[in-house]
Amino acid sequence: MNKESRQCQNCKQSFQIDAQDFAFYEKISVPPPTWCPQCRLKRRMIFRNFKTLYKRPSDKSGVSLISMYSPKSPHKVYSYEEWWADNWDPKAWGKPFDFSRPFFEQFHELLLAVPRFNLANLNSQSCEYSNFTLNSKNCYLVFGCVDDEDCAYGHIVWESKDSLDNLYLYKSELCYESVDCVGSYGLKYCTECESCNDCIGCYDCRSCTNCIGCVGLKQKSYHIFNDPVTKEEYESFVAQHLFTNPVTVPFILEKQKELRKKIPQRYFFGLHNNRVSGNHIYNAKNLHYSFDVKGGEDSKFIFTGRNAKDSYDVSFSPDVEQVYESITCSKTKNVYFSHSCNGSHDIAYCDTCFSSHNIFGCVGLRNAEYCILNVQYTKEEYEALREKIIAHMKNTGEYGEFFPVALSPFGYNEAIVNEYYPIEKETALSQGFRWSDGLSITTGQETIAHEALPKNPDEFTDALTAHTLKCFRCMRNYRLIAKEVGFYTRMKLPIPSECFNCRHARRMQMRNIRALWQGTCARCGTGFETSYSPEQQKEYKMYCEACYQNEVG
Repeated sequence: MNKESRQCQNCKQSFQIDAQDFAFYEKISVPPPTWCPQCRLKRRMIFRNFKTLYKRPSDKSGVSLISMYSPKSPHKVYSYEEWWADNWDPKAWGKPFDFSRPFFEQFHELLLAVPRFNLANLNSQSCEYSNFTLNSKNCYLVFGCVDDEDCAYGHIVWESKDSLDNLYLYKSELCYESVDCVGSYGLKYCTECESCNDCIGCYDCRSCTNCIGCVGLKQKSYHIFNDPVTKEEYESFVAQHLFTNPVTVPFILEKQKELRKKIPQRYFFGLHNNRVSGNHIYNAKNLHYSFDVKGGEDSKFIFTGRNAKDSYDVSFSPDVEQVYESITCSKTKNVYFSHSCNGSHDIAYCDTCFSSHNIFGCVGLRNAEYCILNVQYTKEEYEALREKIIAHMKNTGEYGEFFPVALSPFGYNEAIVNEYYPIEKETALSQGFRWSDGLSITTGQETIAHEALPKNPDEFTDALTAHTLKCFRCMRNYRLIAKEVGFYTRMKLPIPSECFNCRHARRMQMRNIRALWQGTCARCGTGFETSYSPEQQKEYKMYCEACYQNEVG
């Protein structure tokens, strides 16, 4: 089929379905989507709560838990250990399919009946206040934490160590307040830097050491605002611009921003790609309208993924093949319209299922096959019933769409969607999302004013952890942990005056949103798609990759 323009049934805006998109939908036997790509992404993301945490009792043992589910949630919640125990069976809540009722209505009942684990932490130690961790150790308030150790206050931090307050950090160590940095050591306040050491406030630098406020440098040492300096001049600047001075960091970052307006900017961040579009894509080919992907091919609309093959509309999912409209599904193949299903294949419309295959509309299953709504069938029974249910869903207009937002356990302000697409309550409600008014916050319990805290990092002690502080931005209370106090002392950093949520929101605002606009190279006139908005393109001098490499290197 040729490219078609259609109207999104949610936001009413027009969107394109290309010929290769139609070919993918035909191959996996699903109808074309009725929602635009951004609305589809938001609908998936409403099902993933990263960092809104509560205290609540286990519905199995009554023990107190840190949980992503509110105490007011109608869902049953077990501790992670209780959920994985062999003394309960999720099939106990299974019910035969009722063809007189819509599928989603019956699936919602199953979602409410089958217990859920409190946090999605797998093979991790001492990460009780983090969520969605994998193979990690001693991490605190890190969300999307993979193969990390001794990290705190982060979002999508992978294979990193001893780092605090970072966003999209990969294979790095001893980094602080850095965004989209890879393979680096000792960075502070850096953005889009790769293989750099001991740099401060740099942007888009590669293989640099001891640089401050620099932009677009490659294989340089001892540079300040892109000017070469001696080691002695560098050390003198550092001594005169202590981080404990509240004007130091704003001064460096403002000078960096001024440089960015003068120096050509990349329209796209990525490496070793062939025919890709989006941003932050590495080692991929034929991967389009995708963001934050490491490895992939023949896929589209992949958001925070790794090794995506022949897949569409997949979010926060590594190692997937022929997966469609799914989120948090790792090591999966032939998985459609599913959430938090891992190590599984040939499944559809499932939630929190592990190491299972040939299941449909199931919740909480482990090592299962040939089940529908958690009821066990023979292979022949399963295949015949599955086809009948799909035909029924097509008649009700349900098949081919992800779960309705009403089935999500979370309000818009609890889920990760609000971190990438923040909106106010009234807007969320007008768009059909729920809003939770019971978020756990504390105010008015501060025990010390920020001005009364010690200013010299050498005077910091663990006694600071006994105090309750007040965020100057949102006025909520927050506390320090011993790990970060020691980190600030070693790195000569001040105690932050913002709570973690405000610091995280500030870093999120530093990234381009996950959307593409048409742009033109300021040097050669070549057209490209970029995540820089038309307004940003007026602010910066955008170059295509060839011109950028020729002029900046």
